[in-house]
Parts: sequence; C-alpha cells; structure tokens
Amino acid sequence: MGNVLAMNARLSHRGPDSEGHVRRDGVVLAMRRLAIIDLDTGDQPITTANGDVSVILNGEIYNFRELRRDLELTGHTFRTNSDTEVVGLGYLEYGAGVVDRLKGMFAIALHDRRSGTLLLARDRFGEKPLYYYRRESTIVFASEMRALLAWPGLPRRLDREVFGQYLRFGYTPSPKTLIEGVQELPPGCVLRWDAGNVNISRYYVPDYTPDPELALPEVAIPLVRDALKAAVGRQMVSDVPIGALLSGGIDSSAVVAMMQQHSDRPVSTFTVRFSDTRYDESAVAREVADHLGTDHHEITVDDNAFHADDLWRIVDHVGQPFADSSAIPMYMVSRSVREHVKVCLTGDGGDEMFAGYPIFRWASQVDRVARVPWPLRRAAGMSLALARHVPGLRDARLLRQGGRALDAANESPSRRLGAIDTLFRAAELRRLIDDPTTLEASRNALAVVSELPEQSSEWTTLRRRMYQSLSQRLPQDMLTKVDRMGMATSLELRAPMLDPDLAELSMRLPDSMLMSAGLQKRVIREAVKEFLPDVVFTHPKTGFSIPLHRFVNQEYRDVATELLEKPNDVMSLLNRDELARIMKRGLVRQADQADISVYRASHQLWSLLQIAAWAHRFSIQV
Repeated sequence: MGNVLAMNARLSHRGPDSEGHVRRDGVVLAMRRLAIIDLDTGDQPITTANGDVSVILNGEIYNFRELRRDLELTGHTFRTNSDTEVVGLGYLEYGAGVVDRLKGMFAIALHDRRSGTLLLARDRFGEKPLYYYRRESTIVFASEMRALLAWPGLPRRLDREVFGQYLRFGYTPSPKTLIEGVQELPPGCVLRWDAGNVNISRYYVPDYTPDPELALPEVAIPLVRDALKAAVGRQMVSDVPIGALLSGGIDSSAVVAMMQQHSDRPVSTFTVRFSDTRYDESAVAREVADHLGTDHHEITVDDNAFHADDLWRIVDHVGQPFADSSAIPMYMVSRSVREHVKVCLTGDGGDEMFAGYPIFRWASQVDRVARVPWPLRRAAGMSLALARHVPGLRDARLLRQGGRALDAANESPSRRLGAIDTLFRAAELRRLIDDPTTLEASRNALAVVSELPEQSSEWTTLRRRMYQSLSQRLPQDMLTKVDRMGMATSLELRAPMLDPDLAELSMRLPDSMLMSAGLQKRVIREAVKEFLPDVVFTHPKTGFSIPLHRFVNQEYRDVATELLEKPNDVMSLLNRDELARIMKRGLVRQADQADISVYRASHQLWSLLQIAAWAHRFSIQV
C-alpha cells in the first residue's frame, strides 16, 4: 500500500483537489483528482453499490449523461453525478464493451472482484497517458513515468532500440518507452490482467475508407459544421470555469466560434505572443477575438527568457526525453491560463483530422521526385551536396530541403512521411551514434512509424499518411505536450477536433474535401468561414512553435555545457566529438549555416539536452 501511495503523491499536480485509494483482494487503486464535474460527490475511486467493481478515471467522459440515462432505463441506480460511476455501472451492464461507448479522453483502471480481473483502457487517440510495468505476478501502472518510477525495484535500464528511434524522430514510438520493460498502453486499446496473464485488444481502429456521398460540398460541409458544433458543445460540459486557447489558426478559431455559438456570455480566450514575428500569431488571434466578442487575454513569452527550470520541468513531467521545444511556451501559457479557468478547449487534432499539415503536401511533392529515374536523382544529390559548400550561397535553405526530399524519395511510399519528418538525417546519425544496436535501430525506425493496418490497402496515399501521423506523432508528441504541460499546472485541456463523431466523419471524407488545388483543410474552411474574419484563412500557417535559438542566453549555454560534458551511461553511446560539434552549431543565435538551419541546429541540440537531463534525473543505466 505504501508504495502505491508514494506513486500517487507524485501525481499531485494532476489532481490537487482530492486523493483516494481502495484495496481489494491484493489490488490497490489510487487516484489524484482534478475536480471538474460533480464537485461534491465525484471523489474516486468509485465502487459500485454491490461491491463488485471499483474504478478510477483520469480524464472526462463527455457523453456520460446519455450513457447514464440508458443505464437508468435498464434498472441501474446512481449515487453520484460523476462520469466515473457511469463507467463502473456501464461495465456491469456491457462488460469491457463499455469502453467502446465512451466519448471522451480517458485512462481507466477497473477491478472486477468477481473474476479478479484488472482492466486498463485508453481513449481512441491517446489524449490521456497510461504507462505500465509487469513482472511475474505484479503489474503497476500510472499516468506519468515519474510516478511509475517510484515503484521499488523497477529497473532503470535504457532500451537501446527505442533510443535509436528517439534520435531519429524526437519522440518514442508507441508502445515501447526508453526504459526496458516499461510500456505505454496504445491509444484505442484495452489491457486485461487476469491471474498474471496480460491480454491487449484494440477496440478502435481508424477507418479512412471514403464515402462517395461526401464528395459533394453541399453534403459534406454542413455535416462537418454540425458535427463540430456538437463536439464543442459536448466538451463545454463543466462545473468549473472554462475557456479556450486561441492561436489565430483555423482549428482553434473554429473551436472558439462554436463555443461562442453555445454561450450567452463572452468566452474567455487566451493566446501567446512572441516578439519574433515569424512565430507570432497574436495579431490574428486578436482579430478573431474582436470579431467573436470574446474576453481575450494575451500572454507574452519573451526571447532570452530561458531558465534551467524549463528543461527540468519537461523532463520531470514527460518522464522521457521530449524534443518538442514548444512544451516551454505551452507550460507558460497553461500557468497563466490556470489563474482564470480550470478547463480550456484547444484546436489540437485538426491538422490530423483534416490534412492540414504542410508535410502532407510536401510528401506528395516527394512522390513526384521519386518518379525521376534513379541515376538522375543520384546525380542531383551529389550536386546538392557540393553546392552546400559554396561560400555565400544565398539559396542554402532550398538546397537543404532538396537534400531531404531526395532522401525521402529513395524510400518506399509508406515510409516517405517518416523520412521527411526526422530530427536527424541518416548521415548525421552515423556520425553521432557509436553504439551498433542504437545505430541499427535508428536505421529501422522508419518501419516502426510507418506501420499500417490491413484495411489500408483501400485507402489513398494521403489517408495512409494521415493515419501514420494520427497513430504516432499525434499521441507521442502533440498530445503528450498538451497533457503534460497543462496538467503540470492543474489545467485540463480538451480537444473537440478529436471527438469520435467528428473524427469518424472526417475519415470518410474524400481527398477532394481535404486538399483541392493546393488548398488544405478545404471542408473545415468552408464549414466555419461565415463565423470568422477573412484573415484566419489568408495568413500563412505558422503552427505552435518557438524560436528556440532566440532563447539561447547565458543560462542556456551553461546548462548545455554542463549536461553534455558531464559523463553518464546513456550519453556514452554517442560520439563526443560530434556532440561538441552539435552543441557549437546549436548555440548560434541568428545565421543559418551552410549545411543546417539555425532552427534545426537548435532543436537537435535541445533533443540531446533532453537525453542528458533525463538520464541524470532518473539515474538511467545502459
């Protein structure tokens, strides 16, 4: 019991409002609660009246009221107004099939005393995390890696294969983690633990088979508009103040527009402002807020504002190296927003659901490059390599992009998205990695992130790439950042674009409704254009990222030098001369270099700082 309570204490930021635990037949469930719904009677764990089932839930079930009505019609009696009790009584009625009926973001642990079964379940797209470790007759699980590592005797040994994958992409592909034996339950899966045996089944697999009837704009556009409005309405259910993160992009603006449709008072909106105009969308967000009449707040993130705490905070809450530096402003925004509201809606998932990422368009261009005969591609690659060394070359950026495109064109169609979306190129990894196992894993990493389900043979190339982004980059990067940094400040962030009804509708849309004549996200643009100012649709797509190189101050230099020069087992797998070279070019603040942009160089360094800090913080061994 004491070990579980120690693990639970490490999750206090995720649930500062109350804590609880239950011990039954050798199973202990413990929970920290962030009270959003049913503030008075919703504390967890919740055990059904007959004592058969105990359940804990991290997240929210948005359709719990409809499910409750269905269960009441079948004779079930409720003692609370919480969504967690719906899960427990739903299990009594439907068994593990209750999970498929849930519309929400969740990680669930449920103990069935009748059979001795422990059930773990995770939402469809991986909004809420769930890690576990099993050894012999014991299984332990937690929402964050740091809590799991509080379990005595859990080995802290590096998984070298996953390490190679991290170096390639900047995140760890599911279901493995960087610690041997520790796994993450994949999105859309249920784990059943019974007498020491583990069975994992998938209750949800995305299906991108298009519906020809949705090829007509007059059919697709109103359906998407109605589904988005319904999704936003569902996710506005809360017994505490709620707001929205507004970037000025199409997705967050669409969400806020629908929120204002549901609200009789101004919605509280929040945006981040950078001094570097290339990364700043605050002016557009302000126009959207003025147009919709929201109660708008701007949060400024200063250049040169880096503190060592920014690095350690990410390491602590993610529990693994995490190369996405936008976690820094995400935390800053969340901390400020938490002073006003306890729940915020976001536009996350919109690019995955409606093919909004520029990388999808770039991948289609790489497909055309791949049709050029190999001898010509090889000659072009050699020319680009030589041209990058020409002093004073003005088009170095285009040469670098051309080299990456040629690299990707040499891969099979299913691997090209992953080949483009890399942190280090293959040649860079050969110089960086000294360990054969890690190097081989980095070479094979494309296969891991490029896996497709059997039914994908009926999908278009665009749909296969959307699936790959949805199944790996979204949960392992985007949603990880949002969940960990939001919950670090006890702020719940919700993503209406990942509502199951809206998501499944988007998956049935023909490609023409997503990309048309070079225009991306066609259907969502048309669905919300009557509610938003024109600037939302005409300004260049920015994305939520930071000018990391501008954050390089003396404290950053000191941290980088200390971490990369301090010996540890994990960093010993990397070439020290190459580490020094990466650090030197990664600390350059302004000018691009011939072979690498300042943006890319700074992020490669950041990814290595994450590794060094993580290995030190958690005493990781090789």
